[in-house]
Amino acid sequence: MRIKKSTLRFLIVYVLLAAAFIGFWIFLINGVIRKDMDNFEAAQPAHKMDEFVKVIECGDISSMDFAQGTSRFEAPDIYKNTFAEAISGKKITYKESETSYDALAPVYELYAGEGDSELHIATVQLQAVNVKPLMYILTTQDWEVGSVTPIYEAGTGQEVRVEIPDTYTAYVNGIQLEAGELDGEPENYKEFEIVAQYVDVPKKVKYKVSGLLMDPTVEIRDASGTPVAYDLIGNVYSASFTGSEVPEDIAQSAIKNAKDISAIYAGDRTLNSMREVFPEDSYLIPLFQSYIDHDLWMYSGHAEPKYSDEATSDYIRYNDNFYSVVVYFNKTMYLPKRDMTVTVTTHNTYYYIYQNEKWIIADMISMNEE
Repeated sequence: MRIKKSTLRFLIVYVLLAAAFIGFWIFLINGVIRKDMDNFEAAQPAHKMDEFVKVIECGDISSMDFAQGTSRFEAPDIYKNTFAEAISGKKITYKESETSYDALAPVYELYAGEGDSELHIATVQLQAVNVKPLMYILTTQDWEVGSVTPIYEAGTGQEVRVEIPDTYTAYVNGIQLEAGELDGEPENYKEFEIVAQYVDVPKKVKYKVSGLLMDPTVEIRDASGTPVAYDLIGNVYSASFTGSEVPEDIAQSAIKNAKDISAIYAGDRTLNSMREVFPEDSYLIPLFQSYIDHDLWMYSGHAEPKYSDEATSDYIRYNDNFYSVVVYFNKTMYLPKRDMTVTVTTHNTYYYIYQNEKWIIADMISMNEE
């Protein structure tokens, strides 16, 4: 069958037009897709991180919040300056964090240096803005640095511990330690075990300050606000009660009571005459009585005793109802039945409490060397 000439021309024109039409759309679609893909590639967060790294390598760390996560005992400038020194002149690299799950808020870890000297210096979180759909399944967006958390290499003073009576105060870099720094529950002082049965007594408290970048200055003050000396072992600063000069009236009373107690041991005073100096249920009364019943014979029949080297020291006022004082003296006695002279040294700490409107002895501890 012979095709008409006019029909052939039509088919040729149709094919050419169809080819041109298809070519046009292929060109158009290819151009749009390529452009969209270029836009998609340009919108990747890695480009923002590359820009950020260049800024950091130039020494600009103004985007970092050095007040966040730092200790309240150190100024942010300390962290900023130390951080700047740590990264100065070093190559900065980054990698996506293993905890980065949000595509619109990716997290990156920042490093300074290379090889064994590589140092983890910051965590960076980007934030997507101006998010636009792209080809129905993709998006493009701009990126902003949402947050930068510096990571510091702590110095030798990274942790400080302080152990003091709860009536004292402690300061780290001039800032007072508070309840938030307490480490554990208050502890009892063994030497106050008896006194605690009658009045409130101080307890030992422990504080812990962690995360310091630099070695701190520490100051400890007693109940009156006076700075006191402390011991430093490792990173533990400790202070106990500091004695002071004994007021005259307390010194006289303390020596008198100590001599009267000594007179019980020598048989020169009766126990009943001294009962008012102790609490009614004092554990000392049975001890005195046991001595009278079994050991008093050693010093019976002695001549008039002579006292020497009388002294009081280490007066400590713990609170309004409790103080202690150290009493020292020598007591020399001639024993005719044994034809010998003996000298007995009293060197005791006496713990006084205020009870029933008078000061009495709740406990006494010998300070004589065994």
